[in-house]
Amino acid sequence: MQHHLIMNSPTQSAASLLCSACGICCNGVMFHKVRVQSGDSPGELIALGLKLKRKHKEQFILQPCPAHQESRCSIYHQRPERCRLFECQQLKRVASREISESMALEKIRDVLKRVADVNCLFDHLGKTSLKRPLTKRYEKITAEPIDVSSGPKAIELREKLALAMQELEELLDKDFRPLR
Repeated sequence: MQHHLIMNSPTQSAASLLCSACGICCNGVMFHKVRVQSGDSPGELIALGLKLKRKHKEQFILQPCPAHQESRCSIYHQRPERCRLFECQQLKRVASREISESMALEKIRDVLKRVADVNCLFDHLGKTSLKRPLTKRYEKITAEPIDVSSGPKAIELREKLALAMQELEELLDKDFRPLR
């Protein structure tokens, strides 16, 4: 889900800059699914290459979004309604002049470093499938019993991962996800 404010002016350029530097709303870091809205055509979304899933009579776009390629939305002009409407907290704060673009970019760099650290821990634990959302990969790892024969290193890695995920989730909730 690549997102841009539908405004002219510096706000629009800020959105373009921030979104192309980030992408966590599209790549499975911030969300694991996006609800299809009533104005969206599921058939058209599927034709655009999006993966849909139905649960409890609602359809969802599975993340990571296959349209998010090279830090850009490859279907930007045909993107789903939810993607058109979404603005992360960093975008809203820049638009309201609460923070500067450079402050938002610093937060983005911080969150991307934390994501890279989590992915590195996944690699050390032998879990590297980037086709699944971050939280789902974490849930799978923590559901598996620790192999005690691999020694204290496995336990230490699992503990580091738990702490890294907790810190990442707190950062996402505080500075990126919509306020509830």
